[in-house]
Amino acid sequence: MSEPTQNATINRRHLLLGAVFLVGGAAALTRYIRDPAATPDSATVFSPEQYALLEQVVDVIIPRSDTPGALDVGVPAFMHGMLSGWASPATRASALQVLDVIERQAWNRYGAAFRELPAERRLAVVSAVDAEALSREDPGYRGFKWLVLLGYYHSEAGATQELRYELVPGAWRSCLPLTEVGRASAV
Repeated sequence: MSEPTQNATINRRHLLLGAVFLVGGAAALTRYIRDPAATPDSATVFSPEQYALLEQVVDVIIPRSDTPGALDVGVPAFMHGMLSGWASPATRASALQVLDVIERQAWNRYGAAFRELPAERRLAVVSAVDAEALSREDPGYRGFKWLVLLGYYHSEAGATQELRYELVPGAWRSCLPLTEVGRASAV
């Protein structure tokens, strides 16, 4: 029998990491390689003006209605946390570029800053930017919008009040009018 070498020792952390990796949790391992200096508290992605603009933009994208809006559930804070703690520098830059495009569109269309515009003009600005960016399939804008939707629908209010969840939804009917169903179903 051969003697075990010193490299063959394993501790509990290595065992758990290996087990997580084996069952398909490789995405969860990013927690262990994350740069501790890049926490949301120590990294600033947005200036105060950009953060205020972000708040107004997400409020236009998902406004408050009979359910809470993106601003109500903390989407700007979620986006700041994701961009400062997890995103690449290129992704951060593209998010800031989206805000710059929206601000420029407000100045070009109405001669004022986005935050100074009334609600209907803010909607017109975001709609114009949205239509233009989606028509040319801008990956930066798509990523920005995806992050807004991710933050909203992963919040408690987005998942429980905006979406409807039925554990056992009943019989399968392939085509229903939305008025009969009410809201889209949560996954």
